[in-house]
Amino acid sequence: MEFSQEQLSIYKALLTATKSLAQGNTPDEVLRAACDALVASSERICVAWMYLGNPGTETIRPSYSVGRASGYTRDLVLDLSPEAMKGPGRRSLANNEPVLVQVNADSSFGIWRENAIRYGLQEGLTLPIGDPKHPFRGLIVIFVDMQDYFEQIGVEPFIAFAQLATVALDQARLKVSLEVMASIDPLTELLNRRAIQEVINREYAYAKRYAKPFSMILFDLDRFKMLNDNYGHDLGDRILLGISEVAKQTLRTSDWLSRWGGEEFLAILPDTDEHGALMIAERLRDAIEKFSIELNTQKIRTTASIGIASYPRDGDVSDFLLKAADAALYEAKKSGRNRVVAARDKREVYSIAAKLNTAIESNRLVPAYQVIVDLKTRRQVAEEALARLIDESGKIIVAADFISAAMELQLTHLVDYQIIKQTMNHCAANIAGGGPNLAHFVNISADLLLHQDLIQDLFAEAQAACIACGVDMGPTKPLVLEITERQLLGDAHAVKAKLAPFIDYGMRLAIDDFGSGYSSFQYLADLPVSFLKIEGSLIQQVKDKRVRQIVKRISDIAKDLQLTTIAEFVEDADTADILCELGIDWAQGYFFGRPVLAKQ
Repeated sequence: MEFSQEQLSIYKALLTATKSLAQGNTPDEVLRAACDALVASSERICVAWMYLGNPGTETIRPSYSVGRASGYTRDLVLDLSPEAMKGPGRRSLANNEPVLVQVNADSSFGIWRENAIRYGLQEGLTLPIGDPKHPFRGLIVIFVDMQDYFEQIGVEPFIAFAQLATVALDQARLKVSLEVMASIDPLTELLNRRAIQEVINREYAYAKRYAKPFSMILFDLDRFKMLNDNYGHDLGDRILLGISEVAKQTLRTSDWLSRWGGEEFLAILPDTDEHGALMIAERLRDAIEKFSIELNTQKIRTTASIGIASYPRDGDVSDFLLKAADAALYEAKKSGRNRVVAARDKREVYSIAAKLNTAIESNRLVPAYQVIVDLKTRRQVAEEALARLIDESGKIIVAADFISAAMELQLTHLVDYQIIKQTMNHCAANIAGGGPNLAHFVNISADLLLHQDLIQDLFAEAQAACIACGVDMGPTKPLVLEITERQLLGDAHAVKAKLAPFIDYGMRLAIDDFGSGYSSFQYLADLPVSFLKIEGSLIQQVKDKRVRQIVKRISDIAKDLQLTTIAEFVEDADTADILCELGIDWAQGYFFGRPVLAKQ
């Protein structure tokens, strides 16, 4: 090969690449761009990898690798052992100088030689990046497939490029330092929720790329609110600070710890499977149990409930892993507190939720419509949209078989969003096609109300659907938003505020499961309710005299308030006749019709 031409080509390529270095917003972006540029500069360079961190206290492993021989870095580890410390990467960082290594001849390369030869690597050049006085530094390592390549070309273009990368890295570090305050919890000085999310994204990308495990430990202090209320916020802050220190001392130096929110903490354990995470979590639980705060002569103690999720065993999407860890934590709380629960203990829940996620992505979560009739005329006046999941084999799964899993993993907002959106289009198409003017009932969960972006999107969809149907419906729109009474739990005013745009637009509100045991007639005063759907278990027992009296009282109150009553689970003619005699207005159930999937 013509070495002078190769050298000129490399200079041009690396000079052109300096622009992309300067555009990096983070140190990680800068070094990734540097690796890409180096590999693109010459066909002889078969792999370039990078590291970014504190090499004095942690194991070095490639966080990014590019090139046709990037498989070499999959299991590459530069730990703190004597053999690794003699290697070119560690020496380069220690001396802050480039180190050139001959793969076949350099004795310090012995523990990596066999794997390097397998990938055709002949020479390597390590380039330290960053200020040697700064503990947070970078390393770029390039390998070529030709002996004496760097002797012929010279290392000058690569050293010059590394110096430019150092400048860009320092600039990026300054950008990052300006955001530190936004990334650190002010009380504990741990990473905050935003910062740990970036760590999760990075660890997830690494684990997926190199088929490595990693785990999450989500822990919550038991009965912390009671301690805070009884002893004051100052003591509460002391407890949070103390637990932060306990956790930092218990976790490994390679682990990441954050304050997830309130008294909840999240730790990310790189390169750790479920077994390793369980051992660490149990040590953490024990250390927290032994921790105490002195208050006068009293020792104040707390415990922690801990949930664990591991990649890829418990899910292959980072958001799903977080939900799995949260569900495991909830189970730890529910089963007695001060214990560790692994996500695998909720395997059936995750399996169902995974099916649900897949169904949503592939448009196999669909509504089935059940008729609602007027009990006096027995004519259809409305229909309710009920969620159905069609699995990959075509089997229809009813909501009762997946909604509990969706609630545990906080996925109900996605279910409601999909069903409501499809029902709006179904309603518009029905009216536009000259169909009967029916009320269309859709369920809206408390979980969906927490996602204001989805609520706003649904309102825009509702407006578009009303325009699309081409019929002036007047002030009252056909969509009825149905809220389960037990989900209100005293927060009726917040619900009213979030639903105000829909109500003002002419949609009506129904309370489901009225009389289910959580009843509060205050809801009827606080919310603009139009429909009361009576708890199904009462309807199923309506042939009992005492239950009939309860249903009659609900009917009388509803009439006084000019509300329409609806009975669910009507399964025979006798029940329908009794309800009609009691003054119930509408009804639904298998006696009138089973839920039917909309025609696709």
